Amino acid sequence: MASPKILIVEDSRSFRNILKHLLKAVDAVITEAANGKSGLKKAQAEEFDLIISDVDMPVMNGLDMCRALKDDMKTRSIPVILLSSMEKEVDVDKGFEVGASAYLGKSTAEKYLMQTIDDVLHRSVFNRDRTILVVDDSKTILKLVESGLSKSGFQVVSALNGKIALDLLKNMKPDLIISDLDMPVMDGFEFRNRIIEKQKLAKIPFIVMSANSDRASMRNMVEKGAAAYLVKPFNLEQLVILTEKLLSNQFQLLLKDRQRLVSERKAMLGSITALAHALEARDPYTRGHSENVSRFVEYIAEVMIDSKEEIQALRIGAGLHDIGKIGIPDSLLLKNGQLTKTEKKIFEQHPVIGSNILQPIPSLKQIIPIVLYHHERFDGLGYPGKLKGKEIPIWARITAVADTYDALTTDRPYRKGFPKEVALQIIREIRGTQLCPECVDALLETMK
Repeated sequence: MASPKILIVEDSRSFRNILKHLLKAVDAVITEAANGKSGLKKAQAEEFDLIISDVDMPVMNGLDMCRALKDDMKTRSIPVILLSSMEKEVDVDKGFEVGASAYLGKSTAEKYLMQTIDDVLHRSVFNRDRTILVVDDSKTILKLVESGLSKSGFQVVSALNGKIALDLLKNMKPDLIISDLDMPVMDGFEFRNRIIEKQKLAKIPFIVMSANSDRASMRNMVEKGAAAYLVKPFNLEQLVILTEKLLSNQFQLLLKDRQRLVSERKAMLGSITALAHALEARDPYTRGHSENVSRFVEYIAEVMIDSKEEIQALRIGAGLHDIGKIGIPDSLLLKNGQLTKTEKKIFEQHPVIGSNILQPIPSLKQIIPIVLYHHERFDGLGYPGKLKGKEIPIWARITAVADTYDALTTDRPYRKGFPKEVALQIIREIRGTQLCPECVDALLETMK
């Protein structure tokens, strides 16, 4: 995390100095204010990651400042830690009522402040990256819920009924959905049913908020996977706490699942890449071919594709494009002369063999088309599927150009590799017949 920008609001200069000394541990950028009014102006004029404030101050106290911050759309998401010598339970309750993220007694500040800052900042960053869709036909309820959630830093999108919400979901995927049940046009029951039908949306945590306290309705929604059911009227802070808990639990589950998948993918990729290298070691003329193709693929992709993640996946797929040759006998793979028709049919199965090797690995699903279709031709005369033009997946078309260029410039048993300019001229000549014109143009641009 970058150095946090922290505003200290405290009328005691000596206590401000104590706080600044403590905050050296987080390398914070510190701004100071001597009372709530000054602190409020500075918070409205600059952007801060955190405000640490005393409660009992002249001109404007910390409670009034915190209340004003939370009433202002511009500042309401800034977390506030209140520090005070007033440490009774009633004082703490007042602090949370005005929207403070934490309340600490000054007597324990030195012991607990740093851990509290760490917790509050991490929660703030987490909340700021989360979008919540709130669905209710009451504009008053929408405004209240949106206000409560945005004060905790969440991004909130609202809709007046299930139909409007479904339209919004065509272009967004929220981290959590909060919905009423009794709404016009499309009620919460139908809205939930429609979400369950959509694979991409079905796992989004869903909270029901409804004046309907009928046990059958509650049980129905829980059976449909609702994470919680709140009966109106409910405490807004209860909803915020529930939202934070559900999202935190969901995030931790997703993080663990992602880490597991990444670990499994790396292990599997390591094994398959080792097989690819072992394959190339059988033939000294093709040693390094996969690495070369990966490199040329990256050059081409940087011209054609904006996404770094896609380019990385494409590079991995290109490195494994010939993995199916593992299933081809050495007598065919290393043969110096031309292959017979029967041998050629066997050899042309290597894309299918490669695809079958990768098929059981879910995390490699997106690169299978590279392996399966990199020998298809733009004119439809390739193999194994006789695909034509843009029927061939773009990643496979890119790989075909890179594969052809490396094959032309590399020594083979039956010929020496062509110089770069000769190879590029050959590629120009087969542009639009064997190779995709767009991909050839991208290669030529990188080779200028």
